[in-house]
Amino acid sequence: MSLAALAGDIGGTNSRFGLVDCKTGAISEIERLRNDDFASLEAAVRSYVDAKLVTRLSSLAIAVAGPVAEDPVALTNRNWRFSRASLKAAARADAVRILNDFEALALSLPHLASSDLHQIGGETPQKRGVKLVLGPGTGLGMATLAPLPGGGWMALPGELGHITLPVATQVEFDWRERMTLPGVPFEAEDAITGPGFLRMYRAAGGTDLTTPEAIRTAALAQSDPIAVATLGQFVIWLARLAGDAAMTMQAHGGVYLAGGIAPTIVKVLEAGPFREVFQDKGRLAHVMRPIPVYVILDPYPAFKGCAAAIIAGQFD
Repeated sequence: MSLAALAGDIGGTNSRFGLVDCKTGAISEIERLRNDDFASLEAAVRSYVDAKLVTRLSSLAIAVAGPVAEDPVALTNRNWRFSRASLKAAARADAVRILNDFEALALSLPHLASSDLHQIGGETPQKRGVKLVLGPGTGLGMATLAPLPGGGWMALPGELGHITLPVATQVEFDWRERMTLPGVPFEAEDAITGPGFLRMYRAAGGTDLTTPEAIRTAALAQSDPIAVATLGQFVIWLARLAGDAAMTMQAHGGVYLAGGIAPTIVKVLEAGPFREVFQDKGRLAHVMRPIPVYVILDPYPAFKGCAAAIIAGQFD
């Protein structure tokens, strides 16, 4: 296994690892480790490679939830700090690349199979165009994938979660006001995330349910009217954010919804107002109508982005 590479997808709660075939990009030996079981990311990496009897790696590519320009890197939702040198040593790797999690998702887009995706409206692009990936989870991430003139792609990480939530009606304005803390700017991810979903539910008067998962389950089962209304507004705001981002970047190659929430509400996204709100851009609605929206169903898409970076030789 000395010629293998390691891909990692590091979240606040779990770290996922897999071995990459450097010729084909195929990923094997995928495992999920609980972060609470380790004092550091280096310890988690070393535990994985030791368990796989790996004595040397050609390279390591890790996708993390947070900014990656500085060294050391700090996770947004966990008290872990690590450097490129420390990860390289822990993995016994010859080279290392640390990617923002949505940068890795963007790099994965050309490598997703049709079975990895669920299309919601629009048309299949006939030529290469700008692609956009975004999605709510613990936070609200986004990245753009731009085609290069000579072939290949460039991933451009962005920040969608920290923009202003697009409010269009008095009902929406009142809802946002009930969620806003005095003197604290209200950002898009204060609503369009897992924690934001709970915040929306409570602002609407809901008290019976205490987790985002419970609220989503009740909404899908139509068993709690406030949960149903919360999910409906969540979908509208997600559609408006996705549409604004797609219009801004002219994402004719498609918009991809990533993260753990979107796959669980595919039927609501497909049957509800999502598509209508997404393309509601007045005089330029005709620009939006052909743009397809895809829900990513692959449970490990960031691995494919890490593998693409490894095969392309894109190391820090």
